Amino acid sequence: MTPHKTTAPQKPTLSDRLAYLALIIIEKVLGALPCSFVWKLGALLGAAAYPLSGKRRAIVHHNLSMVHPEATAQEISQLSKSVFRSSYANLLCALNTSGRPHRNIEHILTLADLHNIENIPKEQGAILLLFHMGNWEILTKMHELIPNENPVGGMYRPLKNPLIDEHVKKQRESGGSQLFSRKRGLIMAQKFLKKGGFLGILCDQWAGGAGTMTKLFGKESSITPLPAILALKHQCPVIPVSLSTISPGHWEMRFHEAVHLSPDLDKISATEELVKTMEKMMRTYSKDIFWMHDRWKIKRRERT
Repeated sequence: MTPHKTTAPQKPTLSDRLAYLALIIIEKVLGALPCSFVWKLGALLGAAAYPLSGKRRAIVHHNLSMVHPEATAQEISQLSKSVFRSSYANLLCALNTSGRPHRNIEHILTLADLHNIENIPKEQGAILLLFHMGNWEILTKMHELIPNENPVGGMYRPLKNPLIDEHVKKQRESGGSQLFSRKRGLIMAQKFLKKGGFLGILCDQWAGGAGTMTKLFGKESSITPLPAILALKHQCPVIPVSLSTISPGHWEMRFHEAVHLSPDLDKISATEELVKTMEKMMRTYSKDIFWMHDRWKIKRRERT
């Protein structure tokens, strides 16, 4: 009988160590500054990067044209500039707030429509439909910010750099949230959900081979079916969560009305049902969504 093989921990390379050191230094420097100042600094960097980032600019233009087909070329260009500013600002602010305890987060965050989660029984779990939106690292502080007694956790993709992966995971779990690896943590995540946990799943990026090819804004894209699969299996509600910028360095976390999937749906139909919610959220909060990835993986000529 062949013995079970265990994967040896990945040893960090010199470049891993240097990248980790750089991250720690940047976090310390940005963490010492007011969040509003960091946001404005990031916005300036984003504005400066816009004319210099031809390929990335073309991707953002294409994505926004898919989401807002009614918009003129000039409107798409203006919206793209806003996305660059917001994306850089939110990325820097994520480094500014990642190590903060929740008591240092409350003054830069407004919670809205809490009644959509307060009415969920303690013993019932829920899927939190999340997006790369705003300062999304704040989502990892949710356990200490919401009034519910339900534990909060999330699916995450391990980072290639083992030092940074361990560091980020430790920060995200420091507030009581539990993380489950997409590679090996699905069984534990289901147990967590079954015991009444709120499980966050990011849904807005290309899901690759693990995804389901589904039309998003009229064009096929790889969408993760995981929220639909788990919601159907455990018959729990899906709560869309937005995190939008309301002023420099201040965000609003809003819990939207629950989506209840019919148990008669299969995973494809259920995913298509959730895509309707995704489209509404991505259209409403376009300025805060991270559009700098190739969402549809469509070959195209760069636009200037």
